Amino acid sequence: MGLVNKIEVESLKSAHCEAEHHTIVIDGTPLDLLLHSQYTSDNLLGMIPTIIDWVDEPKEKEFLKKRFNSEDKEVILPVLMCPDDCDLLCTVIVANVVKTDEYIIWKQVGIDRSNEEFRQLGYDGIGTTVDWLEKIPPMTFENTIYISQLRKIYD
Repeated sequence: MGLVNKIEVESLKSAHCEAEHHTIVIDGTPLDLLLHSQYTSDNLLGMIPTIIDWVDEPKEKEFLKKRFNSEDKEVILPVLMCPDDCDLLCTVIVANVVKTDEYIIWKQVGIDRSNEEFRQLGYDGIGTTVDWLEKIPPMTFENTIYISQLRKIYD
């Protein structure tokens, strides 16, 4: 395997949150800043991880846990949400997650546009239609580190 990215979940402040909160940091850069650096006009700065404890709706919590813990080899995982509402009805950033025995690969990262599918399928529709952010390269993480770090958000 070539370059392996470093993923951490740290407690940091963000553009729209006064309080520190779990933040996904990749290779030393918070994920929202990484996306914003390539897509400055898409209002991605200040988006926060899909922190289970911050989501009010029980069905949303269950959906996020189900996607994170999925046994599927490939899954679309919501990774960032708006800090205003802390739900999956506002802007949601998803990662196309591919799992191997040793690595977790974010093949693509994008903005979820599954409004119509959401109306028909509920939360399972999320990730059906995505505007992939082509300037964001695939990222490869060591399996055990990825899971131990992201459990801080999804457990």
